[in-house]
Amino acid sequence: MKLSVFSMFSVVLALPLRLFAADEPYSVPSVIASTVPVVASTETVVVEPYVWPVAKKLDGKAVRIVSVFGTRKSPKDNSPEVHEGLDFGVPVGTPVKVSRSGRVIFAGFSKMYVQRADKKQQNRLVIVRHSDGSSTRYVHLNIPKVKPPQDVKAGQVIAVVAESDEREEPVLHFELRDKAGRAVNPVPLFDVTEKP
Repeated sequence: MKLSVFSMFSVVLALPLRLFAADEPYSVPSVIASTVPVVASTETVVVEPYVWPVAKKLDGKAVRIVSVFGTRKSPKDNSPEVHEGLDFGVPVGTPVKVSRSGRVIFAGFSKMYVQRADKKQQNRLVIVRHSDGSSTRYVHLNIPKVKPPQDVKAGQVIAVVAESDEREEPVLHFELRDKAGRAVNPVPLFDVTEKP
């Protein structure tokens, strides 16, 4: 059924409308009122932005994101795979900064991110939980400089980059996960005012 603009306008006008006098009380229907939270506060909530987990420039050169969030070709065998984070191409020993203030909930080795047994001692993981329930993960690290349940501030160095177990060049693998643990593309959430 095809409706013209005129016929759609007529349908809208035919909907019942109830006008209220200025002094007449109006109550929200209980079905709506029970699903809409009421917040009485004058407090301003400031949400801290995410900053890059490594410097944007090293030795005068821009740091490259060598693998993006989403579907990619596997570095191991070129087959398609889902990549749940970003890989920053940086040299071994590059300082890794926490992207947003929070609390360290894990710092150590995790087999989940390591493919090669010979890289086991060089690939550690740090997970930081943030106040909104989200978390950030930092992978392919040398010995972490933090431990649970340490509080950390955005920009604080938490480790340095180690060799990657799946690429020829060293990378920092960085993930952002929502409070349900689902991977989220961090690129749109990075602070655009952050200086290199």
